[in-house]
Amino acid sequence: MFALRSPSLLISTAFRRAPKIPPAMLGRRIDCVSGTGTDNNNVNLQQQQVRNYGRTCPAVRGQAAKKKRAASSGAESSKTMNEYSTTAIIADAPSPTSTSTGGASEAMTVASIANLKVAMDGTEPTMEIAKSMPISFKSMDNISLLTLSALKVEQARAEMLRRHIMTVDNVPYAEACRKFEEIAAENRKGMLFHTIPYKLGITAALGGGVLSVPLCFHLPTVHWFNERFVTTDIPEPQDLETWLEVGSWAWNWMEPPLGQISFFLLCLQFARAQIANMGVRPYTARMKAMRAKKIVAIYPQYDATLLSNYSKSVTYY
Repeated sequence: MFALRSPSLLISTAFRRAPKIPPAMLGRRIDCVSGTGTDNNNVNLQQQQVRNYGRTCPAVRGQAAKKKRAASSGAESSKTMNEYSTTAIIADAPSPTSTSTGGASEAMTVASIANLKVAMDGTEPTMEIAKSMPISFKSMDNISLLTLSALKVEQARAEMLRRHIMTVDNVPYAEACRKFEEIAAENRKGMLFHTIPYKLGITAALGGGVLSVPLCFHLPTVHWFNERFVTTDIPEPQDLETWLEVGSWAWNWMEPPLGQISFFLLCLQFARAQIANMGVRPYTARMKAMRAKKIVAIYPQYDATLLSNYSKSVTYY
């Protein structure tokens, strides 16, 4: 004999067992059979909503069951019911930006999603994939530019700055490029002064490396250096017949300075590594920071982060 339940308890139990439809889906029509949505919401939002709704929609459950029964080898059974219902409902979904932007920008269509999936599966790319491949930074989408900019790619940061100039000045791309060239020229001012320490270091390193060879193995140069700076005893002529014998004689005074210079450079390299571990900016980072600060002060109407990132990514050559 079943115990009688109160009406309130029965009503609460019925509501707990009722399908939970997301609030964003109330007030709009979704055809479970054809899998078509009639609104222009974002496709990603549709996917999330449909995953929840697909668990309770009888027609979608029937389609998923029929799809599983039709699979012969069981390869198709790995696709879950939620994935299948999402694909079914977004198959004919309209562009989410076609009405809000007046057709200025196009959303990713179902065909492009399918093509991307083919490429990810490792099969041969289709002609549509080949034609849609960007061949320059200006033909890339914003997400790709943001990704490359995070990797400190100079060309990507430059393209982001051009598009930012378009939005701030409300100008076409060609005029934004001219403004960008002006910013780039201003950013390169003073670079000759900044590179003086690097040029001195390159000259000293190359000069010392080249001069060390004749100072060790060239007999006339070794004689000249010995008379001017060393004044040590000269070996017998038969002991200076080959360049190796000359090097053995010259190494008596060349070893101390060369060894000391090598050890000094090793200590400098170790000290620089510890400075970097402490987070102290070396000369190059400090010069780039000063240059970026100057550019931001000259062009305050543009975003400081975009200007600073571009300025710091520009090399000296």
